[in-house]
Amino acid sequence: MPIPFRIDRKRARLHDPRREFALTEIESEVRHDPLTGATARICHLALRTPPAPDLAAIAAETARECPFCAPRAERLTPRFPDELVPGGRLRHADAVLFPNLFPYDDLSAVAVLCAEHFQPMGAMPERLAANGLALARELTRRAWSPGRGPAYSLVTWNYMPPAGGTQVHPHMQVIVTTTPGNALVRHLAAEQAFLERCGEPFAAALLAAEEGGERWIGARGRVAWLVPFAPTGVLGDAMAVFRERCTLAELDDADLADFAAGLSAVLAGFAARGLWSFNLSLLPQAQGASGRHHWLTARLLPRLYLNPGLHVSDASYMQLILGEPFSMVWPEEVAADLRARFGARG
Repeated sequence: MPIPFRIDRKRARLHDPRREFALTEIESEVRHDPLTGATARICHLALRTPPAPDLAAIAAETARECPFCAPRAERLTPRFPDELVPGGRLRHADAVLFPNLFPYDDLSAVAVLCAEHFQPMGAMPERLAANGLALARELTRRAWSPGRGPAYSLVTWNYMPPAGGTQVHPHMQVIVTTTPGNALVRHLAAEQAFLERCGEPFAAALLAAEEGGERWIGARGRVAWLVPFAPTGVLGDAMAVFRERCTLAELDDADLADFAAGLSAVLAGFAARGLWSFNLSLLPQAQGASGRHHWLTARLLPRLYLNPGLHVSDASYMQLILGEPFSMVWPEEVAADLRARFGARG
């Protein structure tokens, strides 16, 4: 069964003061997510990326009291009970994982990704994501066993204030939970329905339809990168799919390295467009779930202040109340930019 890529084209008619009030048609689109059918809008295409603030000054100011910087980290961050993590913290190279002092669930952790207080989005070292995910994988393997029933290992990265990052020091959130969030529950249910209807995982069908096309970015090892047909971010987004891998615990070190290399390239591509903040989430199937209808997916969403002077967020009633994402850029143009950057990284 072919993947449906449905577009509803819209045309508003108005007398435009920018054209001496000539009667003008302005186009926009409503796109339908090929899995869930949920709609996303592409409109307001005249936005220019606002300039970034002085990031070096922000880094210098916040480093003075950062709880993740040495030597404060040993004194200010909590420890796990020894029965879960002997010694209280997990370490991998210069990354360290410890409990979240303000937990979201029974098992809620923070992975500080490096010793450096600040890493720019456009030159993000590959080791950061690889080390953070290695720690999250280790915590997942320690926390879950088949006798405990299905559980989801969620990993997120809120980088810099527009993305909700409360600390500049690079860090990830790790949550092992039985309640993974409404969007993932809906997505997994839709994938199960697709499998029953079509006889193959949705991700496999999606990659077969998109590979080499206008929304394709590239692949490294098992990890394929593309731009979603129905966008989420105001200035674009991207996604990675781990072929035939369902959960974080299944990934080997090569998978982590391949993902980290692709992520670094994609972040550099978005940074070249003037962006400096992002959200990243890994969306898994539950550990212990029957069947393999879901392939582990990462969603990357650049974030920004639409008007930095007024601290205007890129989230409004459209997304937060109506649940309707909208983008001010075409996904196909975003993919072309990111593909060039991805290919240049080799």
